[in-house]
Amino acid sequence: MRPLRWGLGVGVLLVLVSSAYALELNEAELANRRCYACHNQSHMSELRPQERRLMVEVLESTETTRQPETRPELHITPETLQQGPHSKLACVSCHPTAQQLPHVQKLGPAQCATSCHIREGAAFRRSIHAQALAKGNPDAPTCASCHGGHEMLPPADRQSKVYSLNIIKTCGNCHQEHADHMPAEAQSNKKVVDYMGSVHGKAVRSGLVVAATCSDCHRPHEIQPAHDPASSVNRQHVSDTCGRCHVGVNEIYAKSIHGLKFAEGDPKAPVCVDCHTAHEISASDTPLFMRDITNGCGKCHDKPLDGDPESASLYKTYRRSYHGQVSKLGSDRAARCSDCHGAHDILPADNPDSRVAPEHLVGTCSKCHDGVTKSFVQYQPHADFRNSKKFPVLHYVWLYFIIVISITFSFFGLHTILWFIRAHIERIKNGKVHLKEKPTHGIRRFTRINRVNHGVMIISFFGLTLTGMPLLFSDHSWAGTLTAMLGGVRSAGIIHRICAVMLMGNFAVHFAGIIHHFKKSKLSFFKFFFGPHSLVPCVKDIKDCMGMFRWFFTGKNMPRFDHWTYWEKFDYWAEIFGTFIIGVTGMMLWFPSFFSNFLPGWSFNIATLVHGYEALLAVVFIFTVHFFNAHLRPEKFPVDDVIFTGQLSEEEFKHERAEEYDRLVATGEIEKYRVPLPPHWYRWASIVVGIIAMLVGTSMAILIILAGLGVI
Repeated sequence: MRPLRWGLGVGVLLVLVSSAYALELNEAELANRRCYACHNQSHMSELRPQERRLMVEVLESTETTRQPETRPELHITPETLQQGPHSKLACVSCHPTAQQLPHVQKLGPAQCATSCHIREGAAFRRSIHAQALAKGNPDAPTCASCHGGHEMLPPADRQSKVYSLNIIKTCGNCHQEHADHMPAEAQSNKKVVDYMGSVHGKAVRSGLVVAATCSDCHRPHEIQPAHDPASSVNRQHVSDTCGRCHVGVNEIYAKSIHGLKFAEGDPKAPVCVDCHTAHEISASDTPLFMRDITNGCGKCHDKPLDGDPESASLYKTYRRSYHGQVSKLGSDRAARCSDCHGAHDILPADNPDSRVAPEHLVGTCSKCHDGVTKSFVQYQPHADFRNSKKFPVLHYVWLYFIIVISITFSFFGLHTILWFIRAHIERIKNGKVHLKEKPTHGIRRFTRINRVNHGVMIISFFGLTLTGMPLLFSDHSWAGTLTAMLGGVRSAGIIHRICAVMLMGNFAVHFAGIIHHFKKSKLSFFKFFFGPHSLVPCVKDIKDCMGMFRWFFTGKNMPRFDHWTYWEKFDYWAEIFGTFIIGVTGMMLWFPSFFSNFLPGWSFNIATLVHGYEALLAVVFIFTVHFFNAHLRPEKFPVDDVIFTGQLSEEEFKHERAEEYDRLVATGEIEKYRVPLPPHWYRWASIVVGIIAMLVGTSMAILIILAGLGVI
């Protein structure tokens, strides 16, 4: 009896254990046991197509379907689904065609949208992905493509394919892999790269889970191309899409002129992506973004104002201003459109809440400028000197410079060309002029103080040119390159101001020297300022000029010049007046707050125009006409070193200053001017310095002329 009792006890125990285990299994798990009977076998992943076909019901339509050699994904264990959201579901809930065993050879995609995901399924059916799937596109994604198959994890799981930090990889891999078979707007090789470099992509890479990802902007299921009116990234919905994260910004935008125009249905009104782009959005405080703001605004605001063909656009007038010039050259400190008008809260100037409304201008300008007055804000940042109706004074100042520049270069351009031709004719007729005998001494033409003054002027002038001309031609690539070589905009500005102080100091020293020389000479005012050594123009200069043109055409009776020629006097007075004009206007632009205490703000518009055009006239004239007259004419080429050594040979002096030479010989004063020859090395050093200066100067002149003609 004891064995029987033991047998009954064990049987009862087994029944109880089996009953307890059965109670722990839910209905789905019990139903899945028949599926696991096959799919939980590890050899399922190793079966060949013919062996697999023996286990399923083979339909006529699928008998010829080409099957892969092995299918590892057929091996499914209970643990595969355990961590996922479908762990409590029966296999046949997603694969209803597997209800009857053996099931058909091809089950088809899982039925996700039948009862569990009705809303998501409806959204997916409206998407571009579903449309591609319906057309039989083998690359079109299904639910499993994004969420995974049996190994699917909840979206909140860190390892899920659709977790916020992983979804860019999920979307990007597919769009990159199948880019060649996608419409152009869906090809995302570059878009993925752009996104990863954007402020959103960088946030994702740093692990920030609230950063915008593909599904945040394009929606997770109802993805539509941007041109579709139903798309979340269509222009009509962009501000709302971005506003889901940027709530405060969207509220400000809605009240701005852009937002109001957009609400009125204006198709040209900008939305978020017009200013920030779609995928390569950068942080708004980065130098690159700040420098590019004006280009972004210029896409819309580069049209004549009010349809007036005489009016330049807001973009062009900004580019001509100092702010626009240094911004183009790479400065991130210069005022940009958003600094004055605001970013998302832009309003028309006649709106009392606008940052550029008259009552707010002092505060707006004070963000960058100290000591701003009501007079200061009368400056017109978008003044157009070509518009005679709106800016008549500025226009006629500009017209004056156009006339002066045209007359100057027409006259001296012809003068230079004719001189060049006549000089070569004379050389052909008479051969190259050689000194009859080696000079033993020189004739002093310039004192040491003259040469030092000229040297300081050369250094300051070249410094001002190399740092100032890039501003006038900031839209040309060479201007940016030159500024970068000088250390950038800030460094170039410091150099420019140092050279300006040098030039003005030299200007003051020169006039102090004139006064000192006048007192020391004990000559009468008339004889000092109108005598043979004076630089004041006289009747003889007119006669010499006419005689020079006669010589150009006939080759006879070249004028006999005195201490100064008419073109040297022109150079001198052009420099005097030019330095004064450039100096005064430069000081106004350097210290605008100070000068606005007693000058109206619009005077700075005039000062900017005068400063630029006067400098342009001086630079091009010096580097072309002056260089030819002093150095590049055949008898002086390559360099006339007199300004460096202070002397020239007596034979040269007799030939070039015949009238002065005869007078000095007649009075016996010639001996006072005879000086020892300079060292040989000094003359060669002077020639090398002169050649370098001319190469730099003529290169600048060529760049300026080509830029002005629109060639470069």
